[in-house]
Amino acid sequence: MGNIFLSSAPIMTLLLTMITVILIVLGRKLELPQFPIIIVVYSLGLLVYHTVWINNKAIVDTSPLYLSVAVDLVMLFLGFITYLWIDDIVAKNKHIKSYSDALSWFWDKL
Repeated sequence: MGNIFLSSAPIMTLLLTMITVILIVLGRKLELPQFPIIIVVYSLGLLVYHTVWINNKAIVDTSPLYLSVAVDLVMLFLGFITYLWIDDIVAKNKHIKSYSDALSWFWDKL
């Protein structure tokens, strides 16, 4: 297929995972919930890119693209949950209202 942006390729998956972990750690250390938003943006971009490639009729084998879409969705979910988590931490430390308290049921169970 010759597509270098396949999220299902081992090197690309490793690279995306490393970038995601670095952004999560930076967001947690610096208490900036904007870092996980970067994860959400590049995950959405890759998701749109892979979805457009799936709709391309010239491609015969689309199974790597479906796996790439799955990886993109996992990264998108991880970025969103991480944003809510770091936003909750910042809100508690600064005694301000969080953007959303949607995960309070989850934090209370931990």
